[in-house]
Amino acid sequence: MAPLSDEELMLSTPTPEELGLTFREEEDGDFWVTYQPSGLALPIEAEQFPHVMLLAGFSVEEHPVDSAALATLLEAIRRGQGTDMRLGGPVNAQVEVYTSVDKMLAGVVIFPAQGRGKDLTRETLDEALKKSRIVRGLLDESLDELTDPATQKKIRSTGKPLCMIVAYGESAYDGDDAWLETLLDEIADRRPQMDDEGTVDFLELGDFPHVDEDQVLVRRHPPTEGKSGWTVTGKTIKGRNGKDLNLKAVDNTVKLAPGDNDLLLSAVSGMPVVHEKGAHIEQTLKLDEVGLKTGHIRFDGSVQIKGNVNPGMKIEVTGDVKVGGLVEAAYIKAGGMVEVGGGIIGRKRSEKEQEAKDSKEKIDDAYVEAGSIVKARFIQEAEVVAGQEVVVQKQILHSEIKAGIKVHLPGRGAIVGGITQAQQLIDIAVCGAPANMPTRLIVGDSSEIKAQTAVINNQLKQLEIQKQQLMELVAKIKKNRKPITEEKKQQILTARDTLKVKEDQAYDELKNLDEQLTELQTARIQVRKTCYPGSQIEIEDGSFSPRNDLGKVTFFLRDGEVNMR
Repeated sequence: MAPLSDEELMLSTPTPEELGLTFREEEDGDFWVTYQPSGLALPIEAEQFPHVMLLAGFSVEEHPVDSAALATLLEAIRRGQGTDMRLGGPVNAQVEVYTSVDKMLAGVVIFPAQGRGKDLTRETLDEALKKSRIVRGLLDESLDELTDPATQKKIRSTGKPLCMIVAYGESAYDGDDAWLETLLDEIADRRPQMDDEGTVDFLELGDFPHVDEDQVLVRRHPPTEGKSGWTVTGKTIKGRNGKDLNLKAVDNTVKLAPGDNDLLLSAVSGMPVVHEKGAHIEQTLKLDEVGLKTGHIRFDGSVQIKGNVNPGMKIEVTGDVKVGGLVEAAYIKAGGMVEVGGGIIGRKRSEKEQEAKDSKEKIDDAYVEAGSIVKARFIQEAEVVAGQEVVVQKQILHSEIKAGIKVHLPGRGAIVGGITQAQQLIDIAVCGAPANMPTRLIVGDSSEIKAQTAVINNQLKQLEIQKQQLMELVAKIKKNRKPITEEKKQQILTARDTLKVKEDQAYDELKNLDEQLTELQTARIQVRKTCYPGSQIEIEDGSFSPRNDLGKVTFFLRDGEVNMR
């Protein structure tokens, strides 16, 4: 059913006399009504009541009616019970004050005046804020806007409350603690490292770098003072001052810079290590063991390890590595020698793993590489590379061994399985095992030397072509008999000298390779006790596999074939 229009609503509304209603305004402005039942029992709804008042000469704008009182009156009319009651009256503008939980913000809700009620004044607003203890950070512009007559008129006409922020607190700030700035990018910060994907590798604790004497290490930055703040209720919020840090030389490896007590310098050369109180220099890296606690080791110098190198660990140094215990499925690369008091143990691989081995990093198995010598008690299921010698006291089992000069196992030392290669000499007591275990011994491999020789010969050919071109240029200049600039002359002389230096270097390298090739002609394999069937002897391009057990024997190359004596 469609709602009635104002005209229809007016026509359907009974008059105050018909209803038995009499309205009056008291001196204090309150609006009263007297109801005396007329006996007509005319129906009336709440939406019709403003028209009843209007017929009596009163408007709801000037005489606002309380909804609860109106409901009581309508119920009395419905029951036919006479009454004399207050319907309403003027309503002054009201203020509600609220604050945020941290008391850093205050706001108000202004409810507009009704009827002949008073609009909000600055005095009333200030009193409400004071009552709510809002005393600091007040926004005068907002307060003036709220009490402006135009604002009050606007909200009175709409009848809707107005919300506004009227005060802000000021936050407190803590001072910064004193801190140490690392002045070397590569300084050792021995903490777990995070990769680009956000994964933390607890074995990767950073490198062990090297510094010289008098290099800057760390600088101390002093603490800063905090700043206090306050809430809108006037409570002070204290800001904490930063904590100080005393920078000093913890030992004789570091020192404070002259005239600058906030700068720490190295007093000796070695490895710089930063800690919470400054830094110090480690000259000799000595460890009980290499494992999760130490992380991987990278060091410019030598390392001594009292115990074991645990599986999965990595050691890379420019000097020597000395291990008192075992090296188990770990990676070691040293510029000098590697000495292992125990053994070097890898893990046995399946055929599929063996095929994929070359495509992976040697971090999940035993791999040892030394610039000079590798010494160990035994080697098992491992890969060992030495620039000069591999010396093993007991045995080599199912491993890959490569030495720049020789492999030597004294006493009853045996090689069983795997591949062992040396340029000049393999000297062992036993090769292979009674069960025909495949065991390859290789000496005198000149393929790499021949490849290097071919490269150098090609370089010499190119140098000869360049020399010829330079000679032709000089001949052309002489033939034309035209003077050349001093700069051009100097360019020709420089080119000649450069070609001569490169040519001399190439011939020196050729001579060195020829000497190495000559040394390979004496390459041999010595088996001092037994060489079992299943062994494969390879010297240069020659190969030999014994069909029966051989006693003490030496294998050598003659006329392209492997001979023995």
